Amino acid sequence: MAKYCPNCGRKLSFFSREGLCSECKTTQEVELDEIEQQIEETKSVTEQQLELLKKHDRGALVKLFGRIYEQFEEDKELEEGEIAALQSIQDKLGLSIEEVQFNERIRPYIYVNTIRKEGKLPTVNLRVEGGGQVILKKGEVVHFADTASLKELRSVSLGYSGGSHGISFPIAKGVRYRVGAHRGHIVREDRYVETSRGALMITNQRLFLHPFPGQKPVSIPLDKILSYQCFDNGIEVYKEGREKGYLFTIGSSGSVEIFGLCLGKLSGQ
Repeated sequence: MAKYCPNCGRKLSFFSREGLCSECKTTQEVELDEIEQQIEETKSVTEQQLELLKKHDRGALVKLFGRIYEQFEEDKELEEGEIAALQSIQDKLGLSIEEVQFNERIRPYIYVNTIRKEGKLPTVNLRVEGGGQVILKKGEVVHFADTASLKELRSVSLGYSGGSHGISFPIAKGVRYRVGAHRGHIVREDRYVETSRGALMITNQRLFLHPFPGQKPVSIPLDKILSYQCFDNGIEVYKEGREKGYLFTIGSSGSVEIFGLCLGKLSGQ
């Protein structure tokens, strides 16, 4: 069955996988480059530009978003106008948070700019899927939340070491007696073991793990946090009166950054 270019109606090669003729494809590439350059120069996006971008395939738009982000973030900052432009591109073109890596790329800068401009943290309307109702304390507001698992140090048995088979000798027909046999000593090691899972949130009063059904909650008042340390995949928190820390593992490195920002702001660090 013959295929035709949807833009100009030219007949396409039977083996064409592009969906457009070569001339229309070149025209779209030039148009895309021009719009990209305009957005990078003005640090804003117009409705007309968005309408033109809607004609392009999703993969090209995701790559466009990435290139514009890299250009904006070249100075290791994202200004409010740049954030607004990126959010508009994502929203109006229907790109998902995962496709544009919004939590890793954009959201931390939203928190940084809010702190700089307003001297306070953003607040969020919390909705936890798969868990019960979150009951907040009087005057408590949520600044950020993400799914996380709690890992705690536990002593784990690794088996036995230094065991001996001993020796045996006959004492009667068909009966042998064994002496000196023992299983050695138990080898144990402290390891992080997952002990709960849920929605980790930070409020103006505490760090709180709202548990999934069947899991345990953890609530750490901010004034009881002695120290914390951020890693690529989580955050370790030490609480007053507790020798071992809580390790909350989080899938997004952007979320780790935001938790660290919030803890730093709320603790005055």
